Amino acid sequence: MNGFSAVKKHWYSSWWGIALLVFLCIFFAAFIALAVLVFNYWQALKSGQGEMLANQFAQQSAVVQGEDPKITEARKVLETTDDPYLGSQNAGLVIVEFMDFKCPICKAQAPEIMRLIGKYGYKIKVIIRDFPMESVHPGTSRLAEIASCANEQGAYWSFSDYFFANQDALGTEMPLATVEQLCDEFGVDKIKMGDCLEMGRGRTEVNTDYTDAYRNGVTRGTPTYFINGQIFEGAVPFESWEKLFKAIKL
Repeated sequence: MNGFSAVKKHWYSSWWGIALLVFLCIFFAAFIALAVLVFNYWQALKSGQGEMLANQFAQQSAVVQGEDPKITEARKVLETTDDPYLGSQNAGLVIVEFMDFKCPICKAQAPEIMRLIGKYGYKIKVIIRDFPMESVHPGTSRLAEIASCANEQGAYWSFSDYFFANQDALGTEMPLATVEQLCDEFGVDKIKMGDCLEMGRGRTEVNTDYTDAYRNGVTRGTPTYFINGQIFEGAVPFESWEKLFKAIKL
C-alpha cells in the first residue's frame, strides 16, 4: 500500500463524459426548439393566423402567376362547375372549401365565408364541396347527399343553412319524412328529391367530392381550403382572409 487508495473516476467526470453531456444538452435544446417551432406553426395555421397564411401564399407566387403543371392539373379537378358556389363565376381567385355539415368549425366558418362574399364577392369565387367525416360525425354523409340533391333544384343554401343552424339537434339519421317536410318548407319538389336520393345521385356526387379531396391531400379533416390550388387546413377568420388578399394584391 502506498498510503492512499486510487480513486476511481465516474464516467461523467472524464473528458469524454463531459463532451457527451455537452452534446446531449445541445441536441435536446435543438430538439425542443424545433418541436416548439413546429407546434407554433400548426397552431397558427389551425387558428387561421393571417400573417402566416398570407406569407405562405405570397411566397408561392407560382399560384398567382405562372402556375406549375401539378397545381394546374389539381385545379381542373378541384374547381368544379356543378357544385354550389358563391361570388363571381369567372373570378381570378378561386377558393374551394371541403366541409362537413356536422363539423363545428365548418359551422363557425359559414358566416365568415358569407361575410367574405359580401365584401369581395365580385373578385372571388368560393366553391363548396363535401368531405363528410362519417367516422367522427355519424349521419353526416346523409346530410351531404340531401344537400347535393337539393342543389339539383337550386335549393342547396336553404338546406345548408338549416343543417348548420340545427347542427346540435341532428341525429345519426334523417328519415325521408323529415326531408319531405323540409322540401315543403323550402319550396322543393319532393318527388324529384326522392328520386335523386333513391337513384343515388346525391351519394355519387358526395363520393366524388370525397375522392377528389383525398387524392389532393385532404386527410386531417374539415374545413380544408384550396386557394387557387394551394391547400390550407383549419379555420381561417375573416381578418386572415383580408391579410391574404392584401398580400396578393387582390
